Formats: sequence, C-alpha cells, structure tokens
Amino acid sequence: MTTPPSKETSLRPLKNLLIVKPSSLGDILHALPLVEELHLAFPGISVDWVANGEFVPLLRRHPGLRNVWEFPRKEFGRPAFFRKMGILSRNLSANPYEVVLDAQGLLRSALLSRMAARGAGSQVLGFASAREGATLLYDRTVKIPESPGHPFHAVPRNLLFLQALGAGMGGTPGPLRLQYAPEDRETVDRLLAECGLLPGEPFIALHPGARRESKRWPSTYFSDLLRTMAKKGLPRPLLLGDRGEASLLSQIEARSGVPVSVLPGRIPLDLLPHFLSRALLFVGNDSGPLHMAALSGVPTLSFYGSSDPGRTGPWGDPQRNIVLREPVACSPCGDFRKSCAHMTCQVSLPPQVALDAVLVLLERVRERGRGSVPLPTLSGSAPR
Repeated sequence: MTTPPSKETSLRPLKNLLIVKPSSLGDILHALPLVEELHLAFPGISVDWVANGEFVPLLRRHPGLRNVWEFPRKEFGRPAFFRKMGILSRNLSANPYEVVLDAQGLLRSALLSRMAARGAGSQVLGFASAREGATLLYDRTVKIPESPGHPFHAVPRNLLFLQALGAGMGGTPGPLRLQYAPEDRETVDRLLAECGLLPGEPFIALHPGARRESKRWPSTYFSDLLRTMAKKGLPRPLLLGDRGEASLLSQIEARSGVPVSVLPGRIPLDLLPHFLSRALLFVGNDSGPLHMAALSGVPTLSFYGSSDPGRTGPWGDPQRNIVLREPVACSPCGDFRKSCAHMTCQVSLPPQVALDAVLVLLERVRERGRGSVPLPTLSGSAPR
C-alpha cells in the first residue's frame, strides 16, 4: 500500500500535521473525513489545511481544523499573488509540521507541501499516482489499490494516509461536521422564506450545473422533470447554482412552465451545507453541491456519465444515494473531458427514469420518518 514506513512518521504521537488540498469543492469534501480520523488516531493532534481562497470560509467551519491557510490561486499573474504567497509562506514557517500530506497530487500542491516541510525530520507524503512529476518532491508515496474496472473511491483513498502513518484505515466516516451559529441559521431561514417556503415546509433542491459540460444532464430534461414533479404534487423544488449559472437556471425555469424558486449565487458556499441539510432530497450532477448534500446525510439522486461513480460518486448509504448511469461503451471517458459531441451517456437517461428515482427516494424518506410527504403511486423503472 505504501513505501516502507519510517520511525520518524509511524507509530508515534503526531502534534502538527498539514493537509494540502487546494481544490476542487468535491475533492475537498471527500478529503474532510480524513480530518476526523486523524483526531481519532492521534489524540491531541493539530491539523491545518491549505486551500484556494474561495474554499477557506467553508473549511474554517470544521471544528477539527486549527488553521486554514489561503493559497491565492485566482490571483496568479497579479501583484497580489506574491503578497499573499508571502503571507502563506510566513504562516507555514511559523508552524513546524512533522508531516505534510499532499492530497491533491499536482506539481503546485507538491511545491506547497515541500514549502511547508521545513523542520528537521519533517516529511511529505503523497499518492504514487500523482501527476506532473509531483512524486519527485515526496519523501514517501502511498499506492492506491485499484485496477481497471475496480476503482477506489476518493473517501477511502484519502484515508490511506492513515495507514502510511501507521494508524490503520479507521472506521466508516460519519456525516459532515461543521459549526454554525444562530445567526447562520437565521440567514438560511430568511433565504427559504424569500422563496415562499413556510417554516419547516419540505422542499427538493435541484442543482443542474457542473464545472464541465460533459457532466451535465440535459437542461431540457431538468425542465421536464420539474413539470412532472409539479403534476405529481411533490414538494416544492428550488433551483440552485452559482452566479455564473443564472442564465441556465432561468432557462430551465422558463421551459418548465411551473412556479420554481431560483437561487443563483444567493447562498454563501460555507452556508450551503446547512441550507442543503434542510432539503428532503437533492437532485443534480456530479458536482461539489452533490457531495456536500450526500456527506450532510441528505438523500441524493445524481447523473453520471464522463466520471466514474465508483471513484467519485456520492459517499454514503447507497439506499439514500441513487446514481443514474447509462452503460455506454465510452463511459466513463475521464474526469478531465470538458465536452462531448454526442453526450449519449446523459441523453440516454430520460426524465421519467429520474422522476421514478425521486419517488423512490421520497418513499424511503417517509419510511425512515424524516417527514410526512404526500406521495403519488410509484411507477416506472427506478432502482429500488
């Protein structure tokens, strides 16, 4: 699994450890269970994190992180980049890390890790599959036990660092644990009220966006799904997305012909987990909000094509997380393909199948007592 452990990093108490995982949102969320397990394995440990600026407020809500340092990725090429890198360098120098974990596996994250590992005996660990020559900067590498047709999910993949530190794989990660104050809950209450929802009224969150076009279920299908959900009398839908997806959300709403609340960029990223925790269920593509919902314990329905759900699917009970995927020969085509000429893997998943899956999840929610949801008769071929 790993290169041979050394006396310097294994089977001894660790006091200061740094995780370098600047992006993306989904990848960061899949690495957060590692923080919990590190505290269980090494009582009294202090864990810090390096992340891109847009993710710092979210990570600072995690009670298991002492410091979250900003990597100014968006400032690259601007004068502010060097100023902020100076701040980062000073912060890293002020904290003598015994171990630095490069959970990103790219050249820039390896360089950041090397920058932080300045103390005597400090070591950098990273995955053997890291790209761009990053492994040349590691003191030890961690091998991922996967093979073609047998992917290894990102959550247990990150937990392999525990084995490298001599602590075993840990237990089954629990739900996402973030800290919120009463004023945060009041902010979410206000956003829901602005959508016309009464206190405690159930709703279904839908997120039709994704960073890459190849990950998107057709927007026309989302419109059809909203229309059929309304005809079935299901709980009110809320369309979520960032500011850059405002046009996409508006088009979906207009085509649906039914009343839909649209929230483009209205919810701060660090409040999104708490917002989603109020939803009966989440429907969306392979994206950060999907993984946020799943790790928050919200039932999810997701659409996978270019990416492999075995590697980056929603983490948690499969009874609460339904993945729709069409088994076409070219899928998955890779996590880095931005577009596709035919999108067969996505267009082959019709709205009716999605509706049936929504009904299955709502039935399971009712059976588990999460809410009193009036449901129509179930029909179709969704997974049970």
